[in-house]
Amino acid sequence: TMDQFSAHLDRGWDLVQRGDPLGAEQSARRALELDSQSPEAYNLLGYVAALRGDYEDAIENYHQAISLDDTYLEAMLNAAEVYVHPLGDYDEAIRLCEQALDLAETDDETVDALLLCFDAYLGKGDMPRAEELCSRFPSGPFDNPTHTFLVGRAFFEVEKMGRATELIEESVKANPNNPDAYYYLGLIHDERGN
Repeated sequence: TMDQFSAHLDRGWDLVQRGDPLGAEQSARRALELDSQSPEAYNLLGYVAALRGDYEDAIENYHQAISLDDTYLEAMLNAAEVYVHPLGDYDEAIRLCEQALDLAETDDETVDALLLCFDAYLGKGDMPRAEELCSRFPSGPFDNPTHTFLVGRAFFEVEKMGRATELIEESVKANPNNPDAYYYLGLIHDERGN
């Protein structure tokens, strides 16, 4: 049944990717029938609920996943994302991100948690804390070109133009199809009167 369980979960995420949240939810519920204490199944249910726009339900499922596994970084970040946007509960997002940062083992995980935490401080309008957070980003280079761009954008938001320029130029080279990166490159040149 463990194999069956994994198959339901994999299928669920596959259906999420294909834009079928209803099918994904059914897969998650089948997984829960096989293991009612599965944090992974609750995380998937939370993700599906968020896609549907049912944010309270999403949060409830993510918290259920975290209560079953208090080291479940992915569920913490998923919940934090919903708290930042659309719920605008920035303090709860920051609390979860700090929890995730204590657990992060890879640069990727650290960057994901820091980016969400940064967005929460930005949402609160707390620029000093947002700026302070930027000093906690790993120095890179980042494996993930999206991270290169998003960290660059964070530096732009706190007006650290040198680092912002480096990272955003690097991200355009790594992923020439990201329109947002060109947009920020334009903003940077604009700031410089260029």
